[in-house]
Amino acid sequence: MSQSNDTHGNVHHAMDKLQDMMGGLLGRAEASMVSSADSFVENAAIGDMYEIQSSAIALVRASSPQVKALARKMITDHTASAHHLEAALEMNETQGVKPPPPMLDARRSKMIENLQASPIDKFDSMYLDQQLLAHEETLTLLTKYYRDGDNPQLRSVAAGAAPVVYRHRQHVAHLKASLRS
Repeated sequence: MSQSNDTHGNVHHAMDKLQDMMGGLLGRAEASMVSSADSFVENAAIGDMYEIQSSAIALVRASSPQVKALARKMITDHTASAHHLEAALEMNETQGVKPPPPMLDARRSKMIENLQASPIDKFDSMYLDQQLLAHEETLTLLTKYYRDGDNPQLRSVAAGAAPVVYRHRQHVAHLKASLRS
């Protein structure tokens, strides 16, 4: 590859990372304002979908065995989280709450695109960066909804999921630091 193409690829990758970071900050700000059941369900479900889809990509593209192991854990745990949310939505206490959306929102779809477009030598780092952003956003969502949410059944779901998401965030941060050294 020519140096010009190399430079263009690096600039494109840097722009994708910046876009993900800005999206993550926006998502965290939005998550900090969620208190309605409908909004909580939408955001929690999209978060789980994003985790499962991004981690499926990581199982194929990641170079590090530790990153692949993390991706497997994310798929397992976020599949369980999605099932807990679906089960809560079948309870009498959640009648009238909108069902989860069938697909990702535009912001998380773009994160998936950025992840797929990431150069293979930068993939693990990009995946971990996105995971850190996503888990910070989800932890903000769960904590806020547990404290201020309008539906007791869904507040219980948020309370149960928060410690798992916190451990994920810690694991991602530790793995990111260990792969840098």
